[in-house]
Amino acid sequence: MPDLHRHDHFSLFDGFAKPKELTQKAIEKGYTALGIANHGTISGLAIHYKECRDAGIKPILGVEAYFQPKLNKTERKFHLCLFAKNLSGYQNLNRLMFVGEKQKYYKPIITFDDLEKYNEGIICTSACVNNLIGFLLLNGNKAKAIKAAKKFVEIYGDDFYIEIQPYKIDNDGTQEKLNEKMMELANELNIKTILASDSHFGNKEDFDTYQIMHKIKDLNKKEKDIDIIDTYGERYMPTIEELKNRFVAMHGDKRKANTMISNLSEIENKVEPDILDKLDLVLPDIHEGDSDEILKEKIINGLKKKGKYNKEYLKRVKEEYDVITTLGFSNYFLIVEDYVAWAKSQGIGVGPGRGSVCNCLVAYALDITKVDSIKFKLDFSRFLRKDKKKMPDIDLDFETARRDEVIKYILNRYKGKSAQIGSYGLYQVDNLLNDLAKVCGVEEKSTLDTMKATIKDIIGDNTYFDYESCKNDPKIKDWNKRYKNIIKHFSKLNKSIRYLGTHAAGVVVTGKPLLDYAGVRFIKSGNEVRKALVYDLLDAELVNIIKFDVLGLKTQEQIVELEKITGKELEEDWFEDEAILSEFAEGKTDGIFQFEKSAAKNILRSIKADCFEDVCAASAMNRPGPLSMKMPETYAENKFNANYKYKRDLYYDHTRETHGTVVYQEQLISICRNIGKLDWEDTDKVLKMMKTGSMKEAAKRMIEENFQEMNEKFIAGAISNGMDKKDADSLFEKLAVYTFNKGHSVGYTIISFQEMFYKVYYPTEYWFVKVKHAGNEADMAKYKQLASQQGILFFLPHVNYSCDTTLREVDGEKVIQEGLSVLKFVGTKAAKVIEDERKRNGPYKSKEDFVNRVPKRTVNSRVISVLEEQGALEFNKKIYEKRTIKYNSALYLKGVQNGENK
Repeated sequence: MPDLHRHDHFSLFDGFAKPKELTQKAIEKGYTALGIANHGTISGLAIHYKECRDAGIKPILGVEAYFQPKLNKTERKFHLCLFAKNLSGYQNLNRLMFVGEKQKYYKPIITFDDLEKYNEGIICTSACVNNLIGFLLLNGNKAKAIKAAKKFVEIYGDDFYIEIQPYKIDNDGTQEKLNEKMMELANELNIKTILASDSHFGNKEDFDTYQIMHKIKDLNKKEKDIDIIDTYGERYMPTIEELKNRFVAMHGDKRKANTMISNLSEIENKVEPDILDKLDLVLPDIHEGDSDEILKEKIINGLKKKGKYNKEYLKRVKEEYDVITTLGFSNYFLIVEDYVAWAKSQGIGVGPGRGSVCNCLVAYALDITKVDSIKFKLDFSRFLRKDKKKMPDIDLDFETARRDEVIKYILNRYKGKSAQIGSYGLYQVDNLLNDLAKVCGVEEKSTLDTMKATIKDIIGDNTYFDYESCKNDPKIKDWNKRYKNIIKHFSKLNKSIRYLGTHAAGVVVTGKPLLDYAGVRFIKSGNEVRKALVYDLLDAELVNIIKFDVLGLKTQEQIVELEKITGKELEEDWFEDEAILSEFAEGKTDGIFQFEKSAAKNILRSIKADCFEDVCAASAMNRPGPLSMKMPETYAENKFNANYKYKRDLYYDHTRETHGTVVYQEQLISICRNIGKLDWEDTDKVLKMMKTGSMKEAAKRMIEENFQEMNEKFIAGAISNGMDKKDADSLFEKLAVYTFNKGHSVGYTIISFQEMFYKVYYPTEYWFVKVKHAGNEADMAKYKQLASQQGILFFLPHVNYSCDTTLREVDGEKVIQEGLSVLKFVGTKAAKVIEDERKRNGPYKSKEDFVNRVPKRTVNSRVISVLEEQGALEFNKKIYEKRTIKYNSALYLKGVQNGENK
């Protein structure tokens, strides 16, 4: 028996509670199937399907759509429920909602024409009091109501049902009257009726929180609907028996109630149980011919181009190629290779690689990454394995300012088969308490701040707020008493959806029309409209859609600029360059990606990082877990103690490069597999535990996943390998510390080496780019001071030089010429006007010449005063240079940083 017409938190600020909670509630209530019909959105279908399947009940996928007989955007919109019987029905729901998005006027709108076009596989029910037939009946237009009902029957046949909802919507008996009229019409036209709960929250006692949620919704609305909401006390999820008893109490017909419940079972039997499981992963063929063969050819050509076409590299790529082709992912690699090659052809900076794709030699051969996984001893199984058919995940960094061009290229390349990924904006502690404070009467900011701090402390490393464990705390009880149960409401609304957004980096591509897999919304991106998937990246995977991450990295913009200025691009011998390594070993890493903060510098100095591997490990260890376990200290101690006992330990071969410390996930995997003899399933569980990032969360996972049993397995395996039981137990404990993906660490350390190369060999160019891209005044002042200490000259802004900060030569030496636009109260607009005039009519000869030539409206008296005060109108060369020398003193720049010498 299904609870068919139901809403969850995807019905924004009208549905309450989350899919998993409501699925569990349905089981408690005795339901064998559970429907979903959120207002105007199908965003929750995939997660609803998953939670129902996991719980062992049948998912019924639907939507409560906004409907008009004919499109007239400004006229009244009615409600109409549509449910998928099978895969065709699900795909038609996607298409109907896509059409609705095209016809959107505040809400997506569909019409009779749309229903006729996409009717296959769909069950239709009349919906709530705000339905077309009911509206006509209540307004005395029975003839039109009959005509509308016949139209629905014409489209859906015996898959059209009339909903009877046994609860009050007001004190005037409107729902009761409507039910009688709808049942009379259904009897006349021989249309089946069903009982529907139209539930909007899970438990009866949740009603007060449901009301609070609506008050939050109404904060920015002119028309309030709180009075209507007050009549919704029975809109929780009832049992079938409760639903039946409500109808009998309202209409006194037990036999009819039984018939309508039987019709609900009929609907359940019509719905196939495995709809979304039938969606196969299909990627587009972007080249003519066999994709596997094309991939093989590209791999071989790539190795030859890199001068690495030899037995060792061929053996490795052959092994990887076998996994990739067996899993059917050749086209995935070809798609990524295509948009990376396009980006590079357009001069868009692409990072060396991030994440576990750096462990893949095929990606290196295809020039997707710059990480040679043989050179850096990276394990491919961390990325893909035959026994674990997971989707590949190639995340790449592009220069932030231009990564949208790459996204646009992908969307245009695969029209109708691609979209940006959606996202679900969830309530977090701060924004939820801010909203609750407004409707619960918290006026004192200090009280609200204390609430936030207390709640965050209680939540700690956990995902959700455990209200039951703290509801009797005196402070919590006091707040609940004074502010309308605010903390109770917080516990129920925490992590609820606030808005449906768009993932900034994620793009999906399918080999079949995208609407076969999921619905699509329209979003604005600048002046254009783009498509966005209704699902977020996790839900997209549930329907076998594969994502591509086009990430932005500001450092990549700086590297692109440095490459253009210097004409130098990454070479592998940079990784062994003594001058570069010396800077890392001494912690001279100001401005260097990943290593600007003091903690990172201290690690580098403590381990005397004298090779790429040390720098890479320093990056990986600069995390809360390793730092709390004093891993850098152990690393350093072992590195400089030639006789340290770890060299005789069984796991030495697995930790040789990190001096007896388990720094990387790849090491953990190797230890679990080879020392503990765990199978892949158990090894993956240990990896999952370790990836939590905190010991507290790791301990929680150990309980949830029964890690005690796994610990025993590990110890047994280690003992069979000759390890002492005590040492084996100690080693397993070490695996609970947060370790890092080595591939990612290598990829990002390459970026650090790139920056250090320019800092060492092209210091003026390096600091010019750093100052130019400084995110704020404090960083700019800091970089100026550091550059000045290296002897880099900054010339003061001057009206005879550029609007923007540039490089120029003075007496054969490169200096940084600051632009006029950096001056406060001058700005880009006035600076550009000054520059344009100079370019048209030559350099300014004096202050008087300048004042006479520039337009007074833009370059007003205040701008001129600032220019004069800052030396930008100094035409005596000696005085200008003297001021420049003073400006470049470390003492002066330190004063600028501290807010002095303005």
